[in-house]
Amino acid sequence: MPMAFLLALQAAAASVPALPRIDFDLASYSQTELGLGRGACRRDDPTAITVCARRGAGDYPLAEMARIFEPHRIVARTRLTGNLVGDVHGESVTLDRGAVSNRAMARLTLGF
Repeated sequence: MPMAFLLALQAAAASVPALPRIDFDLASYSQTELGLGRGACRRDDPTAITVCARRGAGDYPLAEMARIFEPHRIVARTRLTGNLVGDVHGESVTLDRGAVSNRAMARLTLGF
């Protein structure tokens, strides 16, 4: 009985139709295909998704958002008191026989 059930499940899974490929990569389209330029923001095709905007309008500061949210190294460092600075970081050191030592380090630095 279980073997018949598994065979029926496999046959049912093989007959599932393939889903259509959906691609939202706007860089692969030209401006004429997207409807940009003369006659932009046309709404005559009810099946199309149209995005309308003006370049450089200043409503959404793209350069500012890129500066804030672009990936960068995270540093956990803070001034404790006066010139005393504390930070926490990780290190990975290869030992003499090939083993790797992963370390969590806490450091105190006193500036002159």
